[in-house]
Amino acid sequence: MRTSPDVIAAEGRRFHLDRRTGIELPDESGGMIIPDPEWKLRTRDEKWYPGDTAHMAIGQGDVLVTPMDMACFAASVARNEVFTKPTLIHNPNAPTQHSESIGLTPAQRAALLDGMEGCTSVPGGTAYNLTTTKALRIPNVRIAGKTGTAQIPGKKNVAWFICFAPLENPEIAVAVAVEGDTAGETYAGSFYAAPVAAVVLKKYSRRKTSRPSSASGRDCRAW
Repeated sequence: MRTSPDVIAAEGRRFHLDRRTGIELPDESGGMIIPDPEWKLRTRDEKWYPGDTAHMAIGQGDVLVTPMDMACFAASVARNEVFTKPTLIHNPNAPTQHSESIGLTPAQRAALLDGMEGCTSVPGGTAYNLTTTKALRIPNVRIAGKTGTAQIPGKKNVAWFICFAPLENPEIAVAVAVEGDTAGETYAGSFYAAPVAAVVLKKYSRRKTSRPSSASGRDCRAW
């Protein structure tokens, strides 16, 4: 509440969560929404309430983003920057991407990464359960992750998981969104989306160990 909806919205837009990523696809969705009081008044002719701020702060309420947005967001956080432009075109000579720094202090960034790693590896973490933890366990690879559940009243919930790895020198970022098959069913990211990401990470890890790689944390790309 102290941060305020306008500041939260401005930060979301600084990460480009309100616009297309620019990937080379003809029909990328353009329906992303990062709401604020002005948006709600203009589109719904309704007042903004404190509960709207609480919902927006955790990515619920009227927030609307795509899996591609969140894959790019994960890659950006991995690089400590605010924007990643994804591409389908492999170009080994492409320059390393750079964008504005997030602006965290070293202590703040350490706390963020510690929490994201704890999500996948510490009892009590939202992606820590016997099934998911076993799936996410890759020898000598630390994974930073975040689960989520898009709760749509009367409709099918969507399980989310975003991550990047290795934590100390990121090379790959992943976003998974899995739609439930029953309206109102609890469809948590830790049980449904995180294991999908684990398959991708393990496949990447096996491929990486079988061939030289020039990737680094400064060039983390979204898959």
